[in-house]
Amino acid sequence: MADKLKPITKETLDAKSDDAAVKVFDEIASKGELTEGVDYRALLWKIDLRLVPLLAITYMLQSIDKTTLGYAAVFDLREETHLHGTQYSWLGSIFYLGYLIWEYPTGLLLQKLPVNKFMSATVIVWGIVLMCHAAANDFRELATARAFLGAFEASINPGTMLIFAMYYKRSEQPFRMGIWIGSAGVAYVLAGIGSFGIGHINGALSSWQYMFLIWGAVTTAWGCVLWFLLPGPPHTAKFLSAAERRHAVERVKENDTGIENKVFKKEQFMEAIMDIKTWLLFTFAVSSNSPNGGLTTFQGLIIKGMGFSTLETTLIQMPSGGIQFVVCVTATYLASHFRNARLPTMIACLAPFLAGVIGLHLLTTSNPYGRLTCLWICFSYTASWTLSMSVSTANTAGHTKKVTTNAILIIGYCLGNFIGPFFFLDDQAPTYGLGVGMMFFCIVVQVLSILGIWGVLWRRNRRRGREVVEGSEQQARDEALLDLTDWQKKYFKVSFYLFIPLPRLPVLDCYYD
Repeated sequence: MADKLKPITKETLDAKSDDAAVKVFDEIASKGELTEGVDYRALLWKIDLRLVPLLAITYMLQSIDKTTLGYAAVFDLREETHLHGTQYSWLGSIFYLGYLIWEYPTGLLLQKLPVNKFMSATVIVWGIVLMCHAAANDFRELATARAFLGAFEASINPGTMLIFAMYYKRSEQPFRMGIWIGSAGVAYVLAGIGSFGIGHINGALSSWQYMFLIWGAVTTAWGCVLWFLLPGPPHTAKFLSAAERRHAVERVKENDTGIENKVFKKEQFMEAIMDIKTWLLFTFAVSSNSPNGGLTTFQGLIIKGMGFSTLETTLIQMPSGGIQFVVCVTATYLASHFRNARLPTMIACLAPFLAGVIGLHLLTTSNPYGRLTCLWICFSYTASWTLSMSVSTANTAGHTKKVTTNAILIIGYCLGNFIGPFFFLDDQAPTYGLGVGMMFFCIVVQVLSILGIWGVLWRRNRRRGREVVEGSEQQARDEALLDLTDWQKKYFKVSFYLFIPLPRLPVLDCYYD
C-alpha cells in the first residue's frame, strides 16, 4: 500500500507564524481538516521529476561555462591573447572574485525576490557574458568578462540550497544534492565531447572562440526554458494541485527550518555570525575548494604536459567527471539511507583524494598513465563538499539565518577557488609540486573541520536531550513553520530524532534523519 500523508488539522497550525507557507493554510483554516490525503510517494516523485532535472542541467551548464577557460587554454587561448606570467592563474581566480563580491547581495536578493525568477534571469545574463569572452583580445578584456561571469553565476548554489530546503526533508536532501553536484561530473564528459567536436571546426574564428560562443548560446537558451519551468516555493508551485501544495509544505514541517520569509531579521543575521558551526563550515569550504580551484583551472594543462595532444587532452579529462558523478551519488545515497552517516561519509570520501595526491607526489613524469589515474581519483573530494552543504541546510533554521549561513559557506567556496590556482606555478609544470603540497594541507584542515562540526552538533544534541518533557513533540510540530532559528527552537528535532538506541556511540549528525 502506498504511503499516505496524514491529514492536516487546524490544531497543528500556528496562525501567528510569519513564514509564507502558513498563508496556504490560513486561507482555508475555517474548514477544520484542511486537505484530503495525498499519496506521499507520488507527490515526492512529482516534485523530483520537476526539480531535479532542471537544477541538475543548470548546474551542469554552470560547471561547463566556468571551466570553458581550461578547455580554451588547450586550444591556444593563452598564446592568442598574449597571456604571460601569472595572468592565466588570475583568470581562473578572478571568476571567484566576482562571485565573492556579489555573493552576499545575491543572498539578500534571493530573500527579497522570487527565487526561481531571479535564478533564471541570472542564467540568461551569464550565457550572454560567456559569449562576450569570444571578443576578448587580451588579459584585461578576459578578466572583465570572467569577473562578470562569476557575479552572475553566484545565485545558483545558494538558490538551489534554498529550493532543496523548501521541498525536501532532511533525509531526502543529501541524495538529491549528490545528483545535483554529480551533474558537474557529467558536465566534464559533455564538455570533453563538445570540445573535441568544436576543435574540428575550421572557420574564421579560433576554436576557443567557438567554445565560448556555442556554450554561451546554449546557456542563454536554457535560461529562457528555466524562466517558465522552474517553480518557486511549494505553496505557490503551479505544477502542484492545491492539496499537493498544502501537503508539500506539511511534509517538510519536520525540518523545523521554515519555508520562506521575505523579512530580513538582524537578530538572525547576528546569530549566524556568532554560531561556531557557521565558521567551521566556512573553514571546510575554503579548504575543500582550494584544490578545486587549482584542478579545474589547470587539469587540461597538467594532462597536456604529460605528452598528450590537444584533442586527446579534451577527451582524457572526461574520466575525472565520471568519477565525480559516481562518488557524489554513491556518497549521498549512503548518507540518505544510513542514520547519522553524513560526517563519516565526508571523511571517507577524502581517502581516495588523499591516495590520488600521494600518487601525484610520488610518481615521476616517466609514468604518465599512473599520474593520470591519480589525477582522476583526486576528484572524489567533491562528494565531501556536497555533503557539507546538506549539513548546513539540515541543521540551520530561520530564513535569514539560512540565507546568511549559505552566503558565508559560498564565500568560503569562492575564497578557496580564488586562491587555489596560485599554487600551480608555471615554472613547476607539469608536476606542480606546490599545488600538490597545498592539497595535502587542505585534506588535514578538512578532517579537523569535520571533527569540529561533529563535536559542536553532538554537544547541542546532548544538551537539548536533557530538556525533553512530555508533550514536547507536539510543541515542536506547532512551531515548525515559525520563522525561528535552531537556537530559538527549544525542541529543534529533539523529540523526533535524538534518542536513537546507540548506547556506545555519539550521534554524528545531530539533526539528521
